[in-house]
Amino acid sequence: MRAYLIAFVLICFYVPLHAQTDSIPVRQLKAFNQARPVEKAYLQFDKPYYAAGDTMYFKAYVTMGERHVPSRISGVLHIDLINTKNKVDQNIKLQLPNGIAWGDFALPDSLPKGNYRVRAWTEWMRNDPGSFFEKIIPIGSLQNRKMVDRNTGSGQPDVQFFPEGGTLVAGIQSRVAFKAVGPNGLGIDVRGVIIDNSNKEITSFASIHLGMGSFGLMPEPGKTYQAKLNFADGSTQIVPLPAASQQGISLSVSNDSVAFAKARIMATPGCLAANQGKVFTLLINSGGVATTVSCTLDSTVTVLYILKRKLFTGVATVTLFSPDNEPLCERLIFVQNYDQLSLNVTTDKTEYAPREKVALKLNAKTRADSAAMGHFSVSVTDESKVPNDENSETTILTDLLLTSDLKGYIEQPNYYFSHINDTTAKNLDLVMLTHGYRRFEWKKILSDSLSPVTYKPERDLSISGTVKTVLGKPVAKGMVSLITRIGGPVLSQKTDEKGNFRFSNLLFTDTAKFILQAATSKGKISTVITYNKRQSEPGVGLALLTVGDSTKRMLSYLQNHKEQWDQYAKYGLPNGRLLKEVKIKAVIHKNENYPSSSLLGPGHADQVLHADEIGKFGGMLASNLDGRLTRVSFADPGKGDGGRPFLRGSGPMLVILDGVNMGNMAMNLINPQHIETIEVMKYGNASIYGMDAGNGVIIVTTKQGKGLDPKDIVSTGVLPISAMGFYKARQFYAPKYEHPNDNMNRKDLRSTIYWQPELATDKDGNAELSFYNADGTGNYKVIIEGMDSKGNIGRKVYQYKVE
Repeated sequence: MRAYLIAFVLICFYVPLHAQTDSIPVRQLKAFNQARPVEKAYLQFDKPYYAAGDTMYFKAYVTMGERHVPSRISGVLHIDLINTKNKVDQNIKLQLPNGIAWGDFALPDSLPKGNYRVRAWTEWMRNDPGSFFEKIIPIGSLQNRKMVDRNTGSGQPDVQFFPEGGTLVAGIQSRVAFKAVGPNGLGIDVRGVIIDNSNKEITSFASIHLGMGSFGLMPEPGKTYQAKLNFADGSTQIVPLPAASQQGISLSVSNDSVAFAKARIMATPGCLAANQGKVFTLLINSGGVATTVSCTLDSTVTVLYILKRKLFTGVATVTLFSPDNEPLCERLIFVQNYDQLSLNVTTDKTEYAPREKVALKLNAKTRADSAAMGHFSVSVTDESKVPNDENSETTILTDLLLTSDLKGYIEQPNYYFSHINDTTAKNLDLVMLTHGYRRFEWKKILSDSLSPVTYKPERDLSISGTVKTVLGKPVAKGMVSLITRIGGPVLSQKTDEKGNFRFSNLLFTDTAKFILQAATSKGKISTVITYNKRQSEPGVGLALLTVGDSTKRMLSYLQNHKEQWDQYAKYGLPNGRLLKEVKIKAVIHKNENYPSSSLLGPGHADQVLHADEIGKFGGMLASNLDGRLTRVSFADPGKGDGGRPFLRGSGPMLVILDGVNMGNMAMNLINPQHIETIEVMKYGNASIYGMDAGNGVIIVTTKQGKGLDPKDIVSTGVLPISAMGFYKARQFYAPKYEHPNDNMNRKDLRSTIYWQPELATDKDGNAELSFYNADGTGNYKVIIEGMDSKGNIGRKVYQYKVE
């Protein structure tokens, strides 16, 4: 008779990582977390899908560590809009103070329909590309309102089997989970039977949720097993089960109870005989805090109880280690402790009229019922115009607590959070059994075989490069200056021994133009400057799958969108006038259509030279231009640092290089091969540049941004560059109807009624906002998401009626 030892060990103590000095796995985990703190990004959008011509608004939350506190690792967040051909259509940088930022993408009205992706990442996340935030966003088109439902793909379904704990062991009853996925990447129904190698039927099974299910199996020594599968379309398939070990140890965890999880350690008689009296360790990693409990192997079955109130909400790993600290089995469990922020939303009324003002109040509290000062974002939509499948929503809870910690795609993530009950908890446990932990693998941590950290945290904007002599030698201790726009500061610093320089802690928006100047330590400006643009961007992989059936929802939304744009065509945009197309036939003079950095634009210069004309002559720029510009002469045109321009009969001319005031600059410092146009402005035309232009202006516009990549540009003495700064978010337009008859002749067809990316609660946890309804009637949905400074996150869905 088999002996059982039930060791009722309540894991009711909790020891932080730094206190676990006697455990090698805990020490290694501590070192790993210190060296590679996890950074996550989550984006809340104003609505789940869009149409070409819309503006896509979003709020970004970036957290660090396992407790989701606002990140202090990175100061720059990159957001990419990836098109249906897996190319980046738009990308912006957001400044990231206190782990929050917000922005938007203006979607061209010519944008092709399809499933796009929005990706958010930091430089630090590039060390672990799986940590990028990514969401599929369907975008419809007015030109063709039919949306593609999904990519049905081709080929057979994929069915995988996952023994609990990691392996099957002969003679030990095990739970085997499975997941059936169709060619489109979504779960499909499957049923079947398990047969052994003698074709004997052992058990039957059927999926119960999104292609997932489980069954019990006790492998017999020397036998193999396979599954005979039947799908809803009548097709069949045979898949072998993982081979069973003849001797070994297994781990199972029952997570049905609210108060505790029950772990069972089961060993074969041979394994027990070989390890009798040895100490095995169970390690529970939850929220970045590790607990270990040791037990002596004296029986084939040992039971340990894990008190869940000491754990944190989210994915926890339960790992069994051998006496030699080798990870033997692992099981993921999801802990639901209701420790998120409690968000209470109230409005002054429960029912409103169209265009009526809504006053909304928010109160945020922690699990301990204390006030929470935090940052939140608010989206209000008309549900009749933006219908959505609640189960398929991605939220701050589903992303930070679930999907970001698991490998693979999690279908309908909000199903497990919107209505928490025994059924959803049971189905969520199937997700734990069929998906691996994404954060790390124990064997790599214990063997120190993790890939090296390649990317350092990006904390601010910077401009860097190298300075060399004309012979290619690094200029050590040379002086480099960074010149901003007219009236801006001039920053200077010395190069290092290798000629490198870096201007850090810069703050500018959009794409800004600068001038780099460099001189040797002896003051000679015959130097060659190279601007270091980012060497590479993260690659764009293929989408895991397309979204589910969105046709009906998109058609309803697009119809409203079309009516809205008809209103714009009739009455104008809310913040500007939309004009009907007017075809103008006119003759454009060649001299009025060319690249120009002039404040007046092209066509206002007294004389223009183009790249092809400048390229006809070799040599330095001043020698090239000498005698070719009317009434312009150059001082020392044959010298490398010469060629300052003068207006004959007057005095020194002002030089403008890519929009930057360079004073009476030596023209020979500009490489002729990099010039697109040279414009000469005199007298009245030059007056726009002020008193400095009393003797005329020479405007030099380079090829920067017109086919020549910044990293490929080198220049002697001076180099114009364009650098991408922080994006300045658009203001969401929300009309105010102070009087009942305001704009009554114009329909208000807004689908997003209100978007507020930053709503901060005070010391009492309170915040208020107000907005006006549109003309649509029915249910309006308010979604509020956010977090406080301690990493507590929260989400609230509130609805009210408009009649």
